[in-house]
Amino acid sequence: MNKKLSLSNFKVFNNANYWLLAPLVIIFVALVCGTVYSTSGNKYDGFANVGIDFRGGTVLTVEIEAGPDMTGDNYEANEKIIKEIIEKNGGSPSDAQTRGTNAIIVRYPNSLNGENFNDDSKTLEMISINNQIAKDVEAGFKERYGDDVEITASAELINATASSDLISKAALSVSLAILLILIYVIIRFDLFSGLAAIIALIHDLIIMFAGVIILRIPINSSLIAAIITILAYSINNTIIVFDRVRDYMKPLKTQKARIDIAFIVDSSVKDTLNRSILTTITTLITVTALACVGIQSLNDFVIPIIIGLIAGAYSSVLIAPSVWGLMQKAKIKRKKKEKSEKAPVYSRSR
Repeated sequence: MNKKLSLSNFKVFNNANYWLLAPLVIIFVALVCGTVYSTSGNKYDGFANVGIDFRGGTVLTVEIEAGPDMTGDNYEANEKIIKEIIEKNGGSPSDAQTRGTNAIIVRYPNSLNGENFNDDSKTLEMISINNQIAKDVEAGFKERYGDDVEITASAELINATASSDLISKAALSVSLAILLILIYVIIRFDLFSGLAAIIALIHDLIIMFAGVIILRIPINSSLIAAIITILAYSINNTIIVFDRVRDYMKPLKTQKARIDIAFIVDSSVKDTLNRSILTTITTLITVTALACVGIQSLNDFVIPIIIGLIAGAYSSVLIAPSVWGLMQKAKIKRKKKEKSEKAPVYSRSR
């Protein structure tokens, strides 16, 4: 028995059907949470917390060039000034984010007093309203700090065309990344390894989105960056496992010996398990330290990565090799059936 791993009785392939239970539970919880959010009135906005980047809105940046810091003891007062002015104009501001010590960023949908300005035909009108809000914010800060303060407020409009263009580019970038990974794994290993790796990556993405829905993390450009980061990281662990699978398969193919799928899958996972766990833990420590900084814009990027790291470790160790084994088993069974069908049938004539 390998004392280092102490996993001689750990069966991966024979329990392949059970590894789907945990993801299914998480998906179910996400569906329940999303349903509750979408039916809870004005407290939440929709099934998922779709950010301004993807649904359209305005990004208001307020920056002090000379004067007191925007953060620290002045943060709550400064945030209150900005949000009150947006609300007076009929907007619904989101939580503020800081940029350094001299800037605060607040986002709000292009819907004022119940009227939707997100349509392209109302872009000029929304720009005019945003410019007025920016001027009112500058005036509000001068009223609080005096004329000596140098304040700049700028509003960036993201309308329907810009948001749909960003969605298209995000979908294209993720799809292209998955396609290139599939091609790479097929070339390096085989078709089944490539398909299993992609299924594992899709699992990671679904679990990431489930976590984002449950925790109400904004779905924006930061999430797309997190997704691509996890795709690159997760496939690395999967490749390590499939590298061991190939080592076990090579002599069997050469000798045309019987292939014990369960043995190959279990042995490959056990050989790489320590490495997969340790690399995931060390990465989690670093990423968790970033989350502890407490910056909201950073957390929108870091928390999905933490979810993706855990999901990626799970899929690389349990789901990807199990799926490969199931496909190999189906292939062997099909070949046996074809061989039996081609075998000559002898009948004794009377």
